[in-house]
Parts: sequence; structure tokens; C-alpha cells
Amino acid sequence: MKKLLYIFLVLMFFPTGNLYSWEKVLVPDYVDKKTKSPWNFSEDFENQEEGKLKLNKFTINDKGAGLKPFRIKKDPDGNKYLEVTVKHGWNIDKKGGGKEKTERAEFQTRQKKTLNKEIWISFKTRLPKDFTHIDDRVLFFQFKNQHDPMKRSPLLGIRFYKNGNSLKIGGDTGGNASKSRSKEENYIHAIGAKYKNTGGDWFVRWEKDREEDKIRDEDDFKLTPNKPFSVTPLGEWSTFKIGIFNTKDDDGFVQVYKDNELIFDYEGVTYDWSGGRYTGSYIRIGIYRDKKFGIEYPDQSIHFDDFIVVSDEKTLDQLIRKNKKT
Repeated sequence: MKKLLYIFLVLMFFPTGNLYSWEKVLVPDYVDKKTKSPWNFSEDFENQEEGKLKLNKFTINDKGAGLKPFRIKKDPDGNKYLEVTVKHGWNIDKKGGGKEKTERAEFQTRQKKTLNKEIWISFKTRLPKDFTHIDDRVLFFQFKNQHDPMKRSPLLGIRFYKNGNSLKIGGDTGGNASKSRSKEENYIHAIGAKYKNTGGDWFVRWEKDREEDKIRDEDDFKLTPNKPFSVTPLGEWSTFKIGIFNTKDDDGFVQVYKDNELIFDYEGVTYDWSGGRYTGSYIRIGIYRDKKFGIEYPDQSIHFDDFIVVSDEKTLDQLIRKNKKT
């Protein structure tokens, strides 16, 4: 009887639900266990306390500001979300001999090995109505294969430029991780696409695959400019869905969808690194912006919700549909 009472009290004070809303997602039987993602979770921030952030299964890229850039907030309809803020002087990294800096606030998975793994990612993002774009790089997502040392770009980054009127997607599939990218390595290893905001729609302006120059002829685009996708107005949510197969072989891929529109589609080698030691990969959401010497940029906040990472597209689509209904 005493044992039953003890179990009852434990369940009362330490509920079996996920205390900070992080939820493990089961890998379906049809998924090849050799290629399954090392992360399988869903985080909707609903069980977090307002004004605070409990990291639980995550970490932050902390360079001095700690948890100050990260706050849990609530919409009028009761939905909770993560607000990430970057301010002048927060989490500074020097670069370019100290004349140029970066400022950042990034929320991330713990590093895990992802070579020959298939990973499907989704998150919702919103720029608040009072958001101020800057005439510089503002990166809000990255998937990076990390080496020690590492002086190169992520495999996939999503970035604003030119006061939010330019959107660039892509990164480095390989090269010498211990050295900055040269023009020769950029030609061999870089993948990407650039979009321009024209009348409230994103139109593709160029695309690049490994070992190719930038394609600027509309007739050769994989992503036809005849099907532009809408620029999400300030204050409204959009959903990104990303698929990655991280491999040294030709069957790798990187796909990016925004609100069900395919906006980036690469097939081929996604991991071709030398130099340094591979320590693992991570997925980051947040803000990482360039900072020109002598210029003080305004505070910027971006909202994130329904951060999901799983092993297959079907499971991810089911979770995205579920979140839309709730």
C-alpha cells in the first residue's frame, strides 16, 4: 500500500508528460534504421513558462549573452512561441581583423553525426509587425557540418540581404574546412539560389550547383520564375520544410519548401570535406547577422514555433498537418 501511495505522489509532482514540451517522435518501421535522423523530436514550446526558456534537449550558441536573447511569449489566442532577439553588442564574433563583426542569437540541437543520414526539418517563423530589416546579411536558419577548425559556411543557410528584398538559400557542400573559401572552391563546392522581392513575390534570379557557374537564364532554372512564391507580410507566420540527405555520394539532396512551395532543390554530393576533424552536425534557428564597424543596427526579433526534426518526409507532413489543426 505504501508503495502504491509513493508511486501516486511521484506521478502527481513529476508528471509523465514532457515537462518542457519536447516530445520524442517514433521512427516508423518503414524507415531504414541505417539512414534515420539522429534527432527525432517535436517542440511546440506550449509547456514552457512565459518569459523564460528551458533548454531541455537543446543548447544555445552562447558567446556572452546567455539566455537573455531567448524568451517564451504568448499570442492573444494562447499560442506560445519562442522569440529570439539580437541587439547591438550581444554575442559578438570578430572577423576581418576586428574591423567587421557578427552578432548572433541562435537556438540549436546538440551536435550529432549525420553522415549518410536523412533528416527532415520543419519550423514556423514570423517577423513581428515592428521588425526592421537591415542592409546586411541576416541569417535565420542553418544546417552545418562542423569541423575543428571550421572556417566555412553551413551546408544550408537561409538569409535575408538588402533590407529584406533579397533572399539567399544554400551554402558549402565541402572543401578544406580549415581554410576560408577561395573562388576555386566556391565553384567546386557551393550550392545556392537567390530570390528578389518584386511586388510582394519572390522571383528566382540565379541558381548554382556544384561545379557549375551561376545559372541566370530563366529557361534553365530548376525553379521556374513563372511560379513565384509570396513574401510573407510582417506579423504573419510561414512554415519552412527542409529535407537533407548528408552523404559523399551522388544521391544526396537538399530541398527547401516554404508554405508548401518548393524554393530550393539540389541533388548530388552534400558532404565532401577535408581538413580538420568532423565533430558532428547541428541545426540552428535564430538570428546571425553581420555587423559593420562603426554602425549600430537596430534590435531585431524573430519568432519561431513548431520546431520538428524527424527521419522521413511522410512523418513530417503528418506532424505539420496536425499542428495546423491545433
